[in-house]
Amino acid sequence: MQTRYPIRATAKITGISLDTLRAWERRYQAVVPERFGRGRQYGPEQIERLLLLRRLVQKGHAIGGIAALADQELKDLLTAQPSQETPGPEPPRDMLAPVLRAIDSFDSVRAADELSRLAAVLAPRDLIYQVAVPLMLEVGTRWHSGAFSIAQEHLVSQMLRNLLGGMLHLFRPSRPAMKMVFATPAGESHEFGILAAAMLASLAGIEPVYLGPNLPALAIADAAWRVSARVILLGITLATEITGDDVRVVAEAMPENVELWIGGASSGDLDLSKLARPTILIKDLGALEHQCSRWRN
Repeated sequence: MQTRYPIRATAKITGISLDTLRAWERRYQAVVPERFGRGRQYGPEQIERLLLLRRLVQKGHAIGGIAALADQELKDLLTAQPSQETPGPEPPRDMLAPVLRAIDSFDSVRAADELSRLAAVLAPRDLIYQVAVPLMLEVGTRWHSGAFSIAQEHLVSQMLRNLLGGMLHLFRPSRPAMKMVFATPAGESHEFGILAAAMLASLAGIEPVYLGPNLPALAIADAAWRVSARVILLGITLATEITGDDVRVVAEAMPENVELWIGGASSGDLDLSKLARPTILIKDLGALEHQCSRWRN
């Protein structure tokens, strides 16, 4: 008799969250578990199929486009030569509307549910380009115009932090090309940029060591030593003299064979001429993916 697993055990075995697993079943019939007295039960065939689907989603395929494929078709697709990655198309204007309406009324539960729904139906890379980035830009625009308060901006930041942080753990590469440290220096509290960058790096086959925002310069350099990272990426949204000093400290204290990348809205405003090493400026997420592909290839 074949071993069968309940949905919670299946989620742990496959690394797919319960919400995502339920969405794949209900919306796309990606798998059809058997029904018993205690609920849904998954056999080895369903487990294998879910693992195939998860790996294809990690490679950038949308679940809606592959859920109906047969198992052999999924295997063939998995071994096919990957196509050149380009940023996804602009999101439909109404895609973010339910999220923004929920944020407008401070309904954090509904807003989080809408984001989870989008995460379940979109490929991870599309979620970054079509949802996370446009949402932060729209919320920022509304905050500057007075339509949203600073509390609403913080609410969205927290929701995206939770969403992308969970996905970062789920889609960690099994055989990373190298490790990369992600952080912002002391005084830099905006972390969305480095969080999105860490997610894209992970999808590109790089293991992100995500330290988060507002770290002392020596702590960032020390982490690179400890994990044998090959790259440090610093996010800079406000270029001040103190920030420039912290960047110089990182450059001097980090290992000699480690590359320093700097991205963010104000990264180009820093005076990098006095740094102790060459520095790569990351102007946007597309440039980040290009540099990641250089390491992967």
